[in-house]
Amino acid sequence: MAYTGAAAPVFDSYQPSEISSDMDILEHFELPEEYSAVTEAPLIAPSKYSLAIRRDDAPPAVQSFIRSLRSHSFPEIFEGFQSLYRNGLTHHLASGDFSNIIRAAKPTNIFPISWMARRIKHGMMADSNPYDEVYQKFWAKMNFVLETMTQHDHGLSVLDYTNLMSKAVWSRSPKLQVSLWERMVVRGIRPNTWTYNARLAMVAGIRPQNNLNKFPLVNKKDHTDYWRSQEQNALTESMALYADLLKNGLFPNTMTVELLVLAHSTVGDIAGISKLVRNVYGIAIGEENGDLKRAITHGSPIYPTSKTLKIIALAYCRNGQFTAALQAVELISTTYKIPIKDDTWDLLIVYSYAFSRPKYNLLPTGTTARLVEMRKDNANGRPPSLQARDVLIRSLARSTDPDELELAEQEIRAAVRYYRTHVQQKYMVMRDRWLNNNGERRGLWRRELAMNEKLYQLCMWKDAMGYWLYALLRSHWELTTAEKTSQMEFENRQINLMEEFGAYWHRHRPMFGPPEKEGPVTAVPGMVSYRSRYPASMVGLKGFPAM
Repeated sequence: MAYTGAAAPVFDSYQPSEISSDMDILEHFELPEEYSAVTEAPLIAPSKYSLAIRRDDAPPAVQSFIRSLRSHSFPEIFEGFQSLYRNGLTHHLASGDFSNIIRAAKPTNIFPISWMARRIKHGMMADSNPYDEVYQKFWAKMNFVLETMTQHDHGLSVLDYTNLMSKAVWSRSPKLQVSLWERMVVRGIRPNTWTYNARLAMVAGIRPQNNLNKFPLVNKKDHTDYWRSQEQNALTESMALYADLLKNGLFPNTMTVELLVLAHSTVGDIAGISKLVRNVYGIAIGEENGDLKRAITHGSPIYPTSKTLKIIALAYCRNGQFTAALQAVELISTTYKIPIKDDTWDLLIVYSYAFSRPKYNLLPTGTTARLVEMRKDNANGRPPSLQARDVLIRSLARSTDPDELELAEQEIRAAVRYYRTHVQQKYMVMRDRWLNNNGERRGLWRRELAMNEKLYQLCMWKDAMGYWLYALLRSHWELTTAEKTSQMEFENRQINLMEEFGAYWHRHRPMFGPPEKEGPVTAVPGMVSYRSRYPASMVGLKGFPAM
């Protein structure tokens, strides 16, 4: 029989917010495993005064549900939970079981951040977030679980509240997070450092408008001026939370430092970033450092990691300080013996290319090629990512120097060889496993998620290779017209390249000649003026509804 006690306190539901957070925060912030991984519920024998039923005596349906928490997706878990509720069996669940349900509800698996930009289409209203419906459905399910939990007199722990606050960060709902924080404080639960980190992640990258608008590569002056003029901005709120953390006798960790760096970056406080790096890591940016020694010892909670290098580089590059970003990454990596991972190299390579383009014109044109060579020297044989290859080939293919065009052709040839022997081969192996094991239900959602992402990467490779061929031929055409050489040489080169790489030409068409005149373009006010492209070959694929 279902529990029929007093009505449970209603948890606040999700409401769309006018203020959203940066994608940088969503991609970076994550809780440690003890906060997010499903654990085995302890089999503690109840006391003689307890009315709880021993785990061994629980009905088979309850035992099967508890075992499914580790291997099933959250929609499947919630469906099983609803079945227990309808049959009046939820009182058999222990407090640890409810905590595991909360942990199993991982928003990044339900709707990964990497998919968000793929759903944004040209002409979509900037104030109508297509993810609001996803967030509302998710929190409606979470509130149902939480209210059932409180009906059976199971309280939330600080780990549960921290996990819920991190989910509020994902759904970009400051009001929901504040309500969870206040509920925790009223119940006398003392927050820890990771609870404060969840609060910091919400305020460190707040923006004045919906994230449907494309986030600029570099913070614009009107963006930083707006936030500096506000009494409550990302930096002031973050520093207030940090002061409260210290007031309660807690010690910051590496994630705390990284979120404070992002808060300084949001308002364009470059001096504040440098001051933070100097005070924490003992490195002076933009100055001579001499013989550097470690300011903190290994094992300290604030000891830097590879993710720290990326965040500091991102904070400087967002504000147009590429030299400072490169110096910070190099000195911290050397002083603290931290390897520079591919995502940090990719970020530096992308910004080096952007800053060498005419729009910013902050770096020489050859910076990207030199940075790629530096990455090769420090990669220990690891192949460059698609993003690094794409940026390098784009930078080389935009040149009219025959030597750089020849080097671009060599890079394309090496990338195609890697695609055929690694990317395509791994996809085919995974596809065979997918087709042969499709009847097995256990872990199906994980295999579908991995297959989905692998297919996306495959299509992105094909789309990139098609563009590389187009860009290379376009540069050869511009060189031919500039030097007024024979078109026969260009046509022969085009035929040779088409025979070698013609399989990747499906997205791009050769348009060598005067462009056609286009009619006037009218912009609709309030509409999103861009679209994140993804390969047309992905549209309409069966079995991958997220695409």
